[in-house]
Amino acid sequence: MLALGGGYLFLDAQDVVPGWITAQPAEIPQAPFITASPVAPAPVQGDDAAAGLDADAPRPSASEVQALAEAVREDSRTGTSTNISVVDYLDGTVYADVDAADPQVPASTTKLITAVAAVSQLGADYTTTTEVTWDASTRTLTLVAGGDVMLAADAGRYGDVASAEDAANGWAGLGDLADEVVAALDSVTGDGARAVKVRVDDDAFPGPAWPKEWPDYAFTMGYAGPVSGLAVNGARLTEGNYVARAEDPSLHAGSLFVERLQERGVTVKGEATRASSRARAVEVAAVQSAPLAEVARHLLSVSDNTVAEQVARNLALASGEPATPAGEARAITAALEALGVTVDGLELHDGAGFSDRNQISPATMTGALLAARDEPSLSGLLDWLPLAGLEGTVAERYEGLPPAGYWRAKTGSLTGVTAIAGVLVTADGRPLAVAILADGMPYGQDAPMGAFDDFLGALAECGCEG
Repeated sequence: MLALGGGYLFLDAQDVVPGWITAQPAEIPQAPFITASPVAPAPVQGDDAAAGLDADAPRPSASEVQALAEAVREDSRTGTSTNISVVDYLDGTVYADVDAADPQVPASTTKLITAVAAVSQLGADYTTTTEVTWDASTRTLTLVAGGDVMLAADAGRYGDVASAEDAANGWAGLGDLADEVVAALDSVTGDGARAVKVRVDDDAFPGPAWPKEWPDYAFTMGYAGPVSGLAVNGARLTEGNYVARAEDPSLHAGSLFVERLQERGVTVKGEATRASSRARAVEVAAVQSAPLAEVARHLLSVSDNTVAEQVARNLALASGEPATPAGEARAITAALEALGVTVDGLELHDGAGFSDRNQISPATMTGALLAARDEPSLSGLLDWLPLAGLEGTVAERYEGLPPAGYWRAKTGSLTGVTAIAGVLVTADGRPLAVAILADGMPYGQDAPMGAFDDFLGALAECGCEG
């Protein structure tokens, strides 16, 4: 009996038979930002990540955090141009200030500012409209740019995708427009079989489509496409992220629209060309883009330059400014000021961060994060920022490192520039808004990134109560 009993207890400990004894290690609590629920096909706006933050969590020691931050600047892998801001995400208490008010080249962390400004002014549910008009006198269909550069080549998916970061891309499509056009021609004219002409109109977005501040290599290497207010999949010509782009996204979309019409039995005369006038045209089809919340999630997660620049121009247009780089700079600055964010030294030449003349301080970055926390339309910002070790541009960078699961951030890198900004939760559960910017660096990202990530790892593991 003793032998049998001992054997049963051993099997119980190995979890082979039912019982309360186990040899397995104790379950480790989940990281504050990690969610156990699967990603839904159609993402839902919300503030789930923010809801898990604890306002009563112990605060870190400001002197210890300041010392850690100063050590980053003294690190041989960075330099004296490394400036840092660390503030309490919940109440704004300053834990570290290493020339935080000094503006620097921000690279792609500019996208964080663009997203905050746009959503605060336009709303999380804001959408753009791509329409088709019909001029019966000339039998001309005109595809009109409305600010969506992520149209699907055929039918839209409307958020029915496996990954949340991909939801906005292909939300609506040219196939949807073509279906509406066919129905309208049959209903309005009764002679839809007769040949039509197709034009595109992107006059609302005067450009330049390729910002003069953007380097040529960004186009040749597929890092971005021209921004004209109308494009299919960011003007990509093949599948993939950094692939060849159409030189004229509007006409490229027009040519694909011709194909969709022809597939549905519409006879199209000639190729798609630019419109000269729509004075007598009436709308016969229209589709809405993804909600701006999903667009923001996409551009922040995968650092989409084309989409970020288009969002900035959409904001400019909606703010009464021209949809140009200068107009978007004024619109973004005004939106940040309206939120109460300090804009001292702020200088913008694009909304994506390719310009090496952009200037943003770490204090403006953390200020924008704190302002977003109290703005209802931006309640989902933490969800839009990718989670270290799991999502977007910080998925592989932090795999197996202390910040994984505890750090939601937007990265930034240009030649000689390394930057990152976001919200990190300490081991004690205290959320910190962090921005680290370094410009004037030697070529290569590995060294400064390593220094930044050592600092972030120290913060993540910090049990340094103040």
